Amino acid sequence: MSDGNESQQGATRFSIDLDDGVMAGRRWRRAGLPPLLFCHATGFCASVYKQMLEALSADYDVFALDMRGHGRTALPADAAHLRSWDIYARDIAAFLDAQNRHGWTLAGHSMGAVTAAMAAQGRVDIAALRLIEPVAAHPLFALAARTPVWPLLSRRIPLAAKARRRRAEWPSRHEALDHYVRKALFQNWADGVLEDYLEDGLVIGTRRARLACDPAWEAATFAAQANGFWGAVRRAPALVEVFAADHPTTTVWSSARARFNRLGAHLTLATDLTHLAPMEDPGRLARFVAGSAAP
Repeated sequence: MSDGNESQQGATRFSIDLDDGVMAGRRWRRAGLPPLLFCHATGFCASVYKQMLEALSADYDVFALDMRGHGRTALPADAAHLRSWDIYARDIAAFLDAQNRHGWTLAGHSMGAVTAAMAAQGRVDIAALRLIEPVAAHPLFALAARTPVWPLLSRRIPLAAKARRRRAEWPSRHEALDHYVRKALFQNWADGVLEDYLEDGLVIGTRRARLACDPAWEAATFAAQANGFWGAVRRAPALVEVFAADHPTTTVWSSARARFNRLGAHLTLATDLTHLAPMEDPGRLARFVAGSAAP
């Protein structure tokens, strides 16, 4: 793993060679503290969680990945052949294998939470699993996603359809920021988090600023639901703790909460946050990831 020289608010960029390319991320280096790895949600990147991760660096040696097809990571991202999130889980596992450390707190948000749980299976180096708003779909959903008709059905998934229509380029970073700041989705975000996202969520060229996550790859990720998440929770090598939002945007519905309880996971339920809780209250979500959350 190579560390870059650029440091912002205590974070240093790093890159690591995998079999098919280079994975990038951010690190808050704290020698002697236990390691923590954080995995982001679909369409985002490590930089959007900077405030939360900065708070966690008081207690952990923090790593945060830009997942395949996102941020500054340069790994192949073939939207036409993506059917599950297994490839993300394999990337996470490859990163952990390369570190050769033990006692990891493995955490993630949305897709990142699911793939963190999937990557943890069979490992002996995981001390805790802390999942923020995992995409906890009914097991039958994953079965349907393995059928030949799924490519047709998946085009009706609202998030995938919306991603395919997403604007991907602007004349400048400033104009991209102006475009986003007026959208309702970002109105409840903590001050500065949107700017943090655009640090690595945009690629700045000589004449244009474009999304680092291609909308086609984002849409394919939303549609790729043949995931063994519940089996991963059942076989988790450490206690699974889940942060869920009691809000219409949640991906942890009441049936999923009941299933988590049956599997012995610990659930924290927040009534005043949405699916994008880490962007809305970075400090509270840092406390959850550190194991000291209150709803």
